[in-house]
Amino acid sequence: MRFHPEFFAKRVAAGICLTLAFCLMTVGCAPGNRPTLATVRGIVTLDGHPLANATVRFTPAGPGRTSQGSTGTDGRYQLYYLRDIIGANPGKHVVRITTATEDNHGRELLPACYHAKSVLEATVPQGATLLDFNLRSDAS
Repeated sequence: MRFHPEFFAKRVAAGICLTLAFCLMTVGCAPGNRPTLATVRGIVTLDGHPLANATVRFTPAGPGRTSQGSTGTDGRYQLYYLRDIIGANPGKHVVRITTATEDNHGRELLPACYHAKSVLEATVPQGATLLDFNLRSDAS
């Protein structure tokens, strides 16, 4: 087997290019490039009782990604910016809360003023905050 310098040089150059491409991709996705997020938690109640299995969505009034979370049996929720990243963009948000899911065949327990025609708003401050929502089944 003979050593071919041209073949070796091409392989090294290809390896360097792949390494540089990988480095550029990981720098672009680095945690330092994410916006500063605030931790948002709270409790959602309906007529004074914890609302279980509801989806809570915070959509920024300006630019930014919607954050969402789900309520547990105790009505507690926590917002996620992405699947495994906790938080929401600081600032003013429109809040939508819904109970319609595939599991319950799209059955909605809440008035439209809490989801489709939401009147709910919240301002998310820097850091961590608790935002509770006390909903009423007779709201319009």
